[in-house]
Amino acid sequence: MKKNSQNVGLSILSGSLLLLFFVFIISCKPMKQKELTKEEVVALVTDGVAMIQEKGEAVFSDFEKTGSKWRAGDAYIFVTDMDGQFVVHPNPELVGVDMIDMEDDNGKPIMQWFIKKAKSEKKGGWTHYLWKKQWEEVPAWKSTFVELATAPDGSEYVVGCGAYDIAMEKEFAMEAVNEAIDLMIAEGDSAAFIQMREESSPFLFKGTYIFVMDSAYILVVDPPFPDLEGTNVFEYQDSNGKYLFQEFMQVANTQGAGWVDYMWPKPGETVPSSKSSYIKMVVIDGEPYIVGMGMYLTEEPPVE
Repeated sequence: MKKNSQNVGLSILSGSLLLLFFVFIISCKPMKQKELTKEEVVALVTDGVAMIQEKGEAVFSDFEKTGSKWRAGDAYIFVTDMDGQFVVHPNPELVGVDMIDMEDDNGKPIMQWFIKKAKSEKKGGWTHYLWKKQWEEVPAWKSTFVELATAPDGSEYVVGCGAYDIAMEKEFAMEAVNEAIDLMIAEGDSAAFIQMREESSPFLFKGTYIFVMDSAYILVVDPPFPDLEGTNVFEYQDSNGKYLFQEFMQVANTQGAGWVDYMWPKPGETVPSSKSSYIKMVVIDGEPYIVGMGMYLTEEPPVE
């Protein structure tokens, strides 16, 4: 009887130790943090910029405090100089390192984009790229907002914060169309069209893309549907019978820019989905173009 009691005691002890082991293993992996919203990302960056512009580098130590509003879980603020070196980052091994050539899995030069956005007329903006979440092997779409900050001594910095899984927004499409037009004006239509088709382009993200049509209704840029490039799309209708490209032209001619709703397949699919596109007219060397980007109104396709 005594031996049986000892066996029972050992079994209970073994079970308790096994439970503690599993608790320890689970506790080693951090709990999944709630992602910031688009508005929270912008607010954090804006607050950080204001502090730098008031107090300069003295605030960097505040940005580095774990558990503060600046660094909680997977959400954090980062700061780089205008040469692409992090001066504030949760990973201390990256601070002071030349990261100007940092790219995502598609070769998107994201550090260069951060700096370009900060140097733009708007002194900031959004960048979208593929990046791996902590503890995960498959990259996911990350959207990062950056702003230019000028310290009291005149030093300039790029302040940014990003979040995963932010839904496609009208603001993102409008910003992309305006930047595509700026590229066409700066480098010419042919050179710009080549860049728009590249996987490393800033115009391919979150399941959407830039498309371009000329005044003769010839689709000249449509990266996911290259067979349509060079095609006259005047008579094209969506699944509801809407002459979408004619409506693009009408909106562009009467308003200069605007939104058009229609049905269109997602990249890699044949079944139409609800889509809304922002289109805008631009004239390059006397040739009018309709430049657009759409957002699907249903869930994005999975990342390949």
